[in-house]
Amino acid sequence: MRMTLEKRKILLASVLLVIPVILPIFFRDSRYYMNIFNLAGIFTILTYSLNFTHGFLGLISIGHAGFFAVGAYVTAGMMMVFGFNFFPALFLAGIGAAIVGVLLGFPAIRMVGHYFVLITLGFGEIVRLIILNWKEVTGGANGVIDIPVPTLGPWTFDTRFSYYYLVLFCILLCMVVTSRLRHSKYGRSMLALKVGELAATVMGVNPKSNKLINFGLSGFFAGLAGGLYASYMKTISPEVFQVMLSVDILTMCLVGGSGTIAGPVVGATFLVFLKEWLRFIREYYMIIYGAGIVLVMIFMPYGLVGLAKRIWARYQS
Repeated sequence: MRMTLEKRKILLASVLLVIPVILPIFFRDSRYYMNIFNLAGIFTILTYSLNFTHGFLGLISIGHAGFFAVGAYVTAGMMMVFGFNFFPALFLAGIGAAIVGVLLGFPAIRMVGHYFVLITLGFGEIVRLIILNWKEVTGGANGVIDIPVPTLGPWTFDTRFSYYYLVLFCILLCMVVTSRLRHSKYGRSMLALKVGELAATVMGVNPKSNKLINFGLSGFFAGLAGGLYASYMKTISPEVFQVMLSVDILTMCLVGGSGTIAGPVVGATFLVFLKEWLRFIREYYMIIYGAGIVLVMIFMPYGLVGLAKRIWARYQS
């Protein structure tokens, strides 16, 4: 007796959830692979934050490195200066980045197209320059070092293996929020604005409030990613938060599949590993990396997840 479509979906979802839980067990003793897994996970969370803006509103942002930096420095400051535990500090970092996102949203919601892109680009550079020059608070070019590791009661996330599951929990949180938002009235309103803002406004959708909510969510999860990155690396500096980081995150969102639940996971993991696999080519690896991304965008305009959905639909027919 053949399985029904619903049972197949449940089985596939179960397999996809179990794999990331058990996979690191086989690489537990490899510092190299555990480092890649953790960085891929942190960038997945950052890609989810951009997925709110691009996937739900269709807006291209090249300033998410700024939110990432806010989260990283607020987390480090709360722990090292005020003595906060990692988890309250991480939450406050997310709230701080969300507030910055809302504040950025007030002028940004009036802009469309390349004007919006330029505003986000300017925002990211302003944050980086503030960090670079406000030496008394941020340490300037020297950055911040010896950032404490997370602790939760008797547990200390001081190994790459243990940190992986902390990052995985945050990824699952992002997936749940994305899924719930997609099926909420706010998510449907945002998707309506993406398709046609004028038509959505005529139907009663408030563009201003929906965009501000979106920017706040986007900033919050980018702040979480920044806090996780700061505690994992134990050191941060302005050179990490350059515009190329924002471009990389946008690429991960598009390659994985913008607007989808699994897209950020697929895009971030694929590109983080691809960069590592191409490093042996040395000076040519960026050329091949860029050419590969261009080919993916041409032949898979809906990303890797979109390609998988088409293959799945063909298999079901």
